[in-house]
Amino acid sequence: MPATLDAAPAAASSTPPVFPAALRSPAPTLAREVADLRDPAWLTHPREQAQRLRERGRVHRDTMGLWLLLGHADCRAVMQSSHLSRDPRLSTVYPALRPFGAGSALEQAAERFMLFNDPPVHTRLRRAVAAAFTPAAIRQWRDAVTATTQRLLHALPADVPFDFMRGFAQVLPIRVICDLLGIDEGDFEQAKAWSDAAASVVEPVATRAARAEGAQAVAALTAFLREQVARRRARPGDSVLDRMIAAQRDDPRFDDDELLANLILLFIAGHETTTNLLGNGLLALLRHPPELARLRREPALMPQAIDEMLRYESPINMVARITREPWLIDDLTVPAGEVMYCMIGAANHDPAVFGDPDRFDIGRTPNPQLSFGGGVHYCVGAPLARLEAEVAFERVLRRFPTLELAGDADGAAFAEPRWRPMINLRGLHALWLRGAAAS
Repeated sequence: MPATLDAAPAAASSTPPVFPAALRSPAPTLAREVADLRDPAWLTHPREQAQRLRERGRVHRDTMGLWLLLGHADCRAVMQSSHLSRDPRLSTVYPALRPFGAGSALEQAAERFMLFNDPPVHTRLRRAVAAAFTPAAIRQWRDAVTATTQRLLHALPADVPFDFMRGFAQVLPIRVICDLLGIDEGDFEQAKAWSDAAASVVEPVATRAARAEGAQAVAALTAFLREQVARRRARPGDSVLDRMIAAQRDDPRFDDDELLANLILLFIAGHETTTNLLGNGLLALLRHPPELARLRREPALMPQAIDEMLRYESPINMVARITREPWLIDDLTVPAGEVMYCMIGAANHDPAVFGDPDRFDIGRTPNPQLSFGGGVHYCVGAPLARLEAEVAFERVLRRFPTLELAGDADGAAFAEPRWRPMINLRGLHALWLRGAAAS
């Protein structure tokens, strides 16, 4: 789940901000520049696409009517503001569009996600989850995460190319979240398949077929989790699921529908973004050998290195907010009921904030990357994602004293990476490597 381990969300602003004059563009330019998120270039070269737009203004419209915010200051202010909503139902297009499939299991779950609710509902739902994801609570899982990491790494071959995504990055996060929830190992693969399909819920350009597949997956995952809840009620333990069930005693409004929906959210957020962080981060290291060598020499830089991985190739590229009232950006007024997308990947390369933003620097400081969001919706699972990444990269570098990009198992030469067909959850389909394992 994509904030630093010990960081707290910044306080929500008390008044709607009027953005500073930096990077000012005339309102007509801002309003008329049209982007198309369905362009395949957003899959292959999102950074270049964002830079092209940034050179013409701070905010643009998408062909679907979305407002795209590219600047770090704009994105941070929007994510922190209490005057904007996270609830897609407040959008003027929601009644006609029903993007999750009208009446589907996916829509019913999404409308109960804490991610898609505002205070006080969001506050109540987050409280039921947050205690299990504090930095102190997550630190207790370090040994378990390390043991799982070690088992997966020792199963990777040392003499032939292997796919890091399939053999490690796609496996570790789902096993960790299942362990936290107390779900049996034999159910890992099926749980991941359902969760992968349900991830279409945060993809703005997901096809109708992907939405339908996601709805079917959510229906199956809901039934599965209902069985897990019943099992835990009959035989309580000390898992995160047990703590969420216990929260129902303190808050009778936290019913089973809300419990199951937010368990599904934990599955999606608990492994999709961390999988992307592991793959994107390792690719960045391998493409910048001096930085990889530096991290091997100076392992104490690991927390800073992970921040730079999150910034350089963010595992999540956009975060939505809906205007409750007219919103001012320079001379431009965004009407109420509009959807604004904070383009996180673009904001993390804003030259007004990051010197030489296209340089990968594991010692970069300060590094106010926005990949964990901001405000009251600051990622509740950030400490877990950070722990998994720190353990994973530390053990990968120890297991493989030498590691390089390689051809695939059939001997095909390594080419440009193939990205998954998602513009928000940006991650690799495969990452073929060759390494010499330590004895």
